[in-house]
Amino acid sequence: MKLLFDTCSEAIQHATETKSFGVFYSEKSKPSLQMHVHECCEIFFPLSEGNTFLIDGKVYDVKANDLFVINQFEAHKVSRALKEKFVRYSLHVHPTFLYSNSTHDINLAECFYNEQKISRISLFPNEAEDLKKLFLALLEDYGYGDELYKKIRATEILLTVNRLFSLHNESEAQTVRHRALQLAIDYINAHYNEDLTLEIIAKCAYISVNQLCRLFNQYCSTTVTKYLISKRITEAKKLLADGKSVTEVAFACGFNDYANFIRTFKNAVGISPGKYKNTIA
Repeated sequence: MKLLFDTCSEAIQHATETKSFGVFYSEKSKPSLQMHVHECCEIFFPLSEGNTFLIDGKVYDVKANDLFVINQFEAHKVSRALKEKFVRYSLHVHPTFLYSNSTHDINLAECFYNEQKISRISLFPNEAEDLKKLFLALLEDYGYGDELYKKIRATEILLTVNRLFSLHNESEAQTVRHRALQLAIDYINAHYNEDLTLEIIAKCAYISVNQLCRLFNQYCSTTVTKYLISKRITEAKKLLADGKSVTEVAFACGFNDYANFIRTFKNAVGISPGKYKNTIA
C-alpha cells in the first residue's frame, strides 16, 4: 500500500480519493509558495528550521520539532526555507477517516476543530523523537496485512498528536512576527466580504501601502491580494458546506461579480463551486 508521495498534491489526492490518508516527506528547501486549501486535515511536522508558516491569518516561525495542525477550511502556506535543507513530514488525513475511526470517548478530529484550537505547539526532544518513530513505522512495508498495519500506525499518530495538543498550552500571542502585519491580516479576516483596497488595509495597520506589500512579501512570501482571495475562498467553502446557494456565497464573500467568483473558485479549488457543493452534500 503506497502512502509516501513525492508531492503534497499527490498525498492529498490519494487521501481524498480513498477517504483515508497520505504522507509527504521532503528535504527540499523550496516548499510551495502558494496559499492553498484542500479537502484534508493536515499534520505538519518540520524537523529543521524554516522561515514562516501562514495559517488562517496567523504568522508562525517554523522551528525544528514544532507540530502544526490545519483543517480543510484554513488557507495556509510555508514560506521559503532559510537553509539548504528543509526536512518535514506532512500527513494528510481525510475527515471521513477521522470520524469513522473515532469512538464515543476518543475524537480523532478534536485537535483540528475544537473551539479553543491552536495551530502550533513546540515539542520536547523526546516527544519529537517518538513522533518521528511513528512516522517511520507508518512508512514500513509490513507485507502480510500491510494495509491494516498502516491504518493502525496512522491512528497511533492521530492519537499521539491529539494527546500532545491537549497537554501543551501555547499562547497564540507568541505567534505574532510583526504587529502591523498582524493588524492587516486581522482586518482582512474581519472585512473580507467588503470592497477592500490596499489603501484601506494599510490605513488600518497604520502603515503605507508600500510597507504593507513589503511585509506580506517578507514574512508571508505572498501578496495582499492573494491572501485576500484565499480568505474569501476559504469562507466560501464553509458556506457551501452549510448549504448556501452559489449566488448567496459569491456576494457574501465579497465577490461583486458572479462570473469572477466562479472563475476564481475553480482556479483555487480545481472544480466549480456548484460541483464542490454537490460533492460534499
